[in-house]
Amino acid sequence: MSERLSHRGDDLKELCDNAARAVTDAVGEMAGTAASGKMVKMGADGTPTKQIDRAAENAVLNTLQASGLGFKVLSEEIGEVMIGEKHEPDYFLHLDPLDGTFNAIAGIPFYSVSIYLSKDDFHFGYISDLASGGSFYAEAGRGAYAEPGGRLQVSTNADLSHFSISAYTLRPHTGRMAAIGDTVRRIRTLGSTALEMALVASGRLDAFVDLRGMMRVVDVAAGKIILEEAGGMVTDAQGNALLLGGNMWQKKDLIGSNGLLHAELLRLIGGGPH
Repeated sequence: MSERLSHRGDDLKELCDNAARAVTDAVGEMAGTAASGKMVKMGADGTPTKQIDRAAENAVLNTLQASGLGFKVLSEEIGEVMIGEKHEPDYFLHLDPLDGTFNAIAGIPFYSVSIYLSKDDFHFGYISDLASGGSFYAEAGRGAYAEPGGRLQVSTNADLSHFSISAYTLRPHTGRMAAIGDTVRRIRTLGSTALEMALVASGRLDAFVDLRGMMRVVDVAAGKIILEEAGGMVTDAQGNALLLGGNMWQKKDLIGSNGLLHAELLRLIGGGPH
């Protein structure tokens, strides 16, 4: 057992590692091919499910089925599904089987699988960088970690003019990002929300700003716990805490940062307390 996690956390990390390897095997040869982008159905979230999305989701669900545990799964493509024979599931699981579908189809090596497990007061988040093979994970109250690497800690940067952030917005509301763009040092848009939140958790980026109004529970659950356990802060654009219950398809803006200038970021987008 590692000193980082509880026995339960160790077991679930192993399960998530197995799921990530299964996804890598399932999508590895598909990535960068036209066939991977073929639409196979409309997903439960109202967006098209591509061939590569379905392969990734099936790989995770098959891994869960083989574990012998019971899960109530909320996933972008299939919606809600029960895994296992138990009347009461062992865990509630939020799944984004392929975060960064466009990148994967285009052969851009930045896409991930995101898994969040909870039961009562136990919470565990896991993100695997499917292109590099690295992973990020956190158990509530026990910190956040990366493999390879070690304990994660957000940056100590407290100067917005030196901030490097990841940011998203949509037409015709790109003006919401103007004040941030005029203030920070650099902006990147990398294409995998989960991995970008993990980069903030690791101190490689100072903040993640998503003003598309499209973030859902399955997109951000794992990244939220990893970033918070690394010392960061995650809110909506009004500065309110993100709740992981309720309507899984409720769409939100999201701000994740090192926490040092979170209120200032909110002010720049016209949100937060006034």
